[in-house]
Amino acid sequence: MGLETVIVAKSMENKIKTNRNIQSQSDAVLHFLQNLDIEMIDAVLEENRTYQDLEKHVFIQKLGYAIDEFIKAGDKFLNLHPGFCNSEICNFKYTGFSFIGNNSGHHFDLIFDIKEGLVHDIYECTKFKCFEGIVPKNRCIYLDDLEPPF
Repeated sequence: MGLETVIVAKSMENKIKTNRNIQSQSDAVLHFLQNLDIEMIDAVLEENRTYQDLEKHVFIQKLGYAIDEFIKAGDKFLNLHPGFCNSEICNFKYTGFSFIGNNSGHHFDLIFDIKEGLVHDIYECTKFKCFEGIVPKNRCIYLDDLEPPF
């Protein structure tokens, strides 16, 4: 293990230790998504999985572009609202979260496949419904619509 790997691992360990609510990998993913930290999301998600039917590095790239959209809109963090897929033709009743920018109100809705604290998949939901009813949201940021900035 090289020095750079050790430094990154220690940094990740310190970030997780300072956040007492992080008890599992899925907790860490949600925490770092809320805090717009794409580097930590990349570090925490497993390499050998696909997310939204994309190789991990492609998914992380698209998620990074979405996070950049929130940051450009002045968001410092994303508010988390639990809910489920409300479409009977795809992932009906699968649970996930609506992530809403604290400043812009922009959002994206993600379904999480979590088993025993591990994230097995993450994918967008276009028919997401929050458990708490109607939650004010502005523009939806769709991961599949995002391309590299030029």
